[in-house]
Amino acid sequence: MIIGLTGSYCSGKDTIAEYIVRKHEYKHFSLSDVIREIMKEKNIEPTRKNLIKFGTKLREENGNGVLAKKVLDKMDLNRKYCITSIRHSDEIKELGKKRNFILINVDAPRSIRFERMQKRQRIGDPKTLEKFIELEEKESQSKGSCQQLKKTADLADITFINNSTDITILEVAIDDLLKNIK
Repeated sequence: MIIGLTGSYCSGKDTIAEYIVRKHEYKHFSLSDVIREIMKEKNIEPTRKNLIKFGTKLREENGNGVLAKKVLDKMDLNRKYCITSIRHSDEIKELGKKRNFILINVDAPRSIRFERMQKRQRIGDPKTLEKFIELEEKESQSKGSCQQLKKTADLADITFINNSTDITILEVAIDDLLKNIK
């Protein structure tokens, strides 16, 4: 089983992935970590802006599914995997070539997601709701090698709304979701 997680910023994708790995013994791969590894080799600072720019360049030079291909090369398909940072429709196409791939779009109301972003205090995150919205729009392209967050959400098999602030409620909902997709 390969579970792919896509979705809007601060919707809880990483929190969900961490729980799936810890509780359900999946192995986690992040497509953004592939970009970070290559950037580290080239001594490029892994800021959000650089990750987006470098990821777009990688897709332009190597095909839009390159990050998914690199992760698939690392997999033993007898194991269970959770893949995060899926941001392009061609990454979904590559992952979808494998048996038992399911894509889950994780979302939450914008106000909750912005509040989560403010709490995590990552360098480079927008400080205002207006900049947050602007960033989301910019990274929701529908063509080319840029991030396609809206398009990946539209391609999902399931949409999971994560509007809870209680981790226990979230974990029960994840358990129920996994029971239904097995």
